[in-house]
Amino acid sequence: MPDTPTPAQYFVKPGLTTLQSTNIRPNPLLRWQGVISCVSPISSRSLELPERRKKFRKARLDLDENVTIQIADTQKLKQEVKNLLRSQYKARGYDTTFIGKEDTASETRLLTLLVKKGMRASGTCSLLLDLPGHHLRADLGHSDCLNDLRKQGKYLIEIVQLAATSEITNGTDRISLAALFSYIALCLNSFLDYRPFLVVEVATRHIDYWSSLGFVVLKDATWCVRVNTASALLGCDWVRLWQFIKIEWQNPVRGSHHSNLTPIAIRRFVRHFMPWEDVEGIMHRMTVSQEKEPPTLIGNYR
Repeated sequence: MPDTPTPAQYFVKPGLTTLQSTNIRPNPLLRWQGVISCVSPISSRSLELPERRKKFRKARLDLDENVTIQIADTQKLKQEVKNLLRSQYKARGYDTTFIGKEDTASETRLLTLLVKKGMRASGTCSLLLDLPGHHLRADLGHSDCLNDLRKQGKYLIEIVQLAATSEITNGTDRISLAALFSYIALCLNSFLDYRPFLVVEVATRHIDYWSSLGFVVLKDATWCVRVNTASALLGCDWVRLWQFIKIEWQNPVRGSHHSNLTPIAIRRFVRHFMPWEDVEGIMHRMTVSQEKEPPTLIGNYR
């Protein structure tokens, strides 16, 4: 891949200005049908890649370890998501009684992703759009903080029900989380004109890791009643984070070169994203099955 690849047309966004003042509702989250492999065998990578990255790439192409992702839009897939959430949350001492009771949001504002390694479910998370007349899950304990963000004109998108088969600091299973976040990135970029602001509730022991990825603590020392554990509310300006991700994603051989200003945690994370060469084709597949819904005029936003 050339040192300075041409950005996919889907990411060329002139004038990233806030459009909420126009009272036009954003489009639904991008969707697609079927399974997409997170690493394509025909994708060409530079031979200059470090040996450790060649090792991860080989593992992901192994039939039993190949990482794939799909939308949990059938009863069978939704049940796999619930089973994964219950097993991982229970192992960490979280309350699991809420699982399955919060899936009533319409498909225009909720998108649930499921990652598999081979045939095994290995990761899941959902994106929830903040739309008029609805609430985010974090509103249950952080409505004041979220309302302040809304008054600032930020378009909120929440990451909810995130789980992977091991702790996020585990090197091997970081691949599954990277698969989730690479597709989150593609979904969020359809909202770039609205300057999306990500929010997520995390266990307090994960604050440092999320902070290393560019998230800031909006409210700490709180208690999440859904999972019955100490938690914190974190947030991140997606446009700013995307600038770091895009540079590292497009230039995978930059590594730890002294001129690379991308935070090291983002570098280590993005190296496990699907190949940039596949992005444009996957984006086309994602938009083909997007629900066709014209912009809708609404009243005061929140």
